[in-house]
Amino acid sequence: MLKFTIPGRPLSKSNFKLTNVNGQAWMPRAGKHSKYIAYENMIAGYINQQYLGPKLENQLITVLKLYFPDKRMGDLHNYPKSICDGIEKSGIIKNDKQLRPVLLFDFIDKENPRVEIELYDFNKYKVEYDILPIK
Repeated sequence: MLKFTIPGRPLSKSNFKLTNVNGQAWMPRAGKHSKYIAYENMIAGYINQQYLGPKLENQLITVLKLYFPDKRMGDLHNYPKSICDGIEKSGIIKNDKQLRPVLLFDFIDKENPRVEIELYDFNKYKVEYDILPIK
């Protein structure tokens, strides 16, 4: 199991997309919308500081724990894309298609917003879950 911590408020990719006259989405490399590219690079940098091993070739069970400073978190389903793109950009994996399944959890931590990433080799671990009634 590998665990990485990325400090700061998580960023969603959808907040930075622009569309052209044909309705196609694109990510600008300059201006205020380039903040997403910087976030991707930041994730890659932190992963490269924390992992010096070989490139991971197998499918990986991915657990993403998002810690927000407050309840204003937007659409949670847009965050995994930015994080998975950052993991791929780090070079520890070949393609973010290796990151499946992805389990997403959100929390509030006013003092320490961050993203925690856990990667488990799919050939060595299995995922099980229960949904239980509250007692």
